[in-house]
Amino acid sequence: MNALFISLAVFVLIVAIMIILRIFIGEKFEIKNSDILIALIPIALWLVLTGKIQSLAFGEFKIEAAFAKASQTAITKQITPLKLPVESIRMDPKRGVEEIPRLIKNKTEALFFELGYGGYYGPAIEEYLKTLSLYPFFKYIIITSSDGKFVGMADAHELNSILVARGGPFNSNDFARWINGRDIDSLTKLPRFVPAKDAIKKDLDKQAALEKMEELNIEMLPVVDEQGKFVGIVDRSRLTSSLIIDVASKLK
Repeated sequence: MNALFISLAVFVLIVAIMIILRIFIGEKFEIKNSDILIALIPIALWLVLTGKIQSLAFGEFKIEAAFAKASQTAITKQITPLKLPVESIRMDPKRGVEEIPRLIKNKTEALFFELGYGGYYGPAIEEYLKTLSLYPFFKYIIITSSDGKFVGMADAHELNSILVARGGPFNSNDFARWINGRDIDSLTKLPRFVPAKDAIKKDLDKQAALEKMEELNIEMLPVVDEQGKFVGIVDRSRLTSSLIIDVASKLK
């Protein structure tokens, strides 16, 4: 019910803004059909996405038709590619931490770890995460197989919080051991871990992507190409916004 009340509030707010803008630019006080249709979009999206209704008619126009066309478009334009390092970040007692300044300069958003590499070192990983987590652009841990295929993704800031807390469910040495030993089952303990089986293809339509997020109760999903390699992130807010824009454009 809260979502419905919010949608109703958004409807009233949109109509009010349209009226105010029209008066401000010197037009007469008037509510047009197009105003009502555009303001109804948030409610219609909520009702259709939650299965409350199959369509919403206004005059001779059905929002179902516009929504159906918008929801069936591919998510390609909503994929956010990350500024990721080209190579896997190799960390061991002899090398690794000297790479941190370069990653900061490049505003690296994620660290890549190659499953089974064998040379990852817990304290070095901890140093990477502690330093990079000071910057808002750093967000993700991406794990790939030796052939570059996506294995899983985790939240970098939450992982750092666990590692620096001491006495948490695992430590940096555990994490290094899981990566080095290809222990995928243990890697599922990572915060907000999304495994390869839940990644989506870039040609998936928007409605299917939103349904997947709802099913998994998460706000974003990793996107992979035809070879199963990571290409970026898509999040719920961008998909929802793009749906509203698509529907609005079809109402004109």
